[in-house]
Amino acid sequence: MNQKNIFYLLSLIAIFFIGHYYSQLNISPVKPEIIIINNDDEVKKQKSNIQSLQQQLEDLNNQLILALDELKSTSQKLNLSASKIQVLEEELSKIQNAFNLSDSSLKKSNTKLLENEKTLKELEKALSDAELDIELIKFDLEIAEANLRAN
Repeated sequence: MNQKNIFYLLSLIAIFFIGHYYSQLNISPVKPEIIIINNDDEVKKQKSNIQSLQQQLEDLNNQLILALDELKSTSQKLNLSASKIQVLEEELSKIQNAFNLSDSSLKKSNTKLLENEKTLKELEKALSDAELDIELIKFDLEIAEANLRAN
């Protein structure tokens, strides 16, 4: 068992050194490229390219500034819209509360109206019964008067 551990340890050390030397062989330093310009035409061409690139960079910078301005104004519009939405939601909530109060009041009024109609029907029935009683009493009174006159 001890020999196995020693073998694994030596194998790992050997693999480490092999990997280290292999990586040293594959890594070569970067060689700088030197551009040699011998001709005035090439110098002018390079200056022209640099100026063209600078102009493109300025144009892109201007586009970026415009895009940032547009983004800022859009952000302000978005914030304004968000605040308007919040105000509208608050108004809607107030209107909903007023509607709920009105609905509750209407239900109470309807309940009271139904109670009043029921009471009115009861009173009409009582009135009808009273009129009938009055008619009966009148009839009895007429009979009693007729009996008195007959006697």
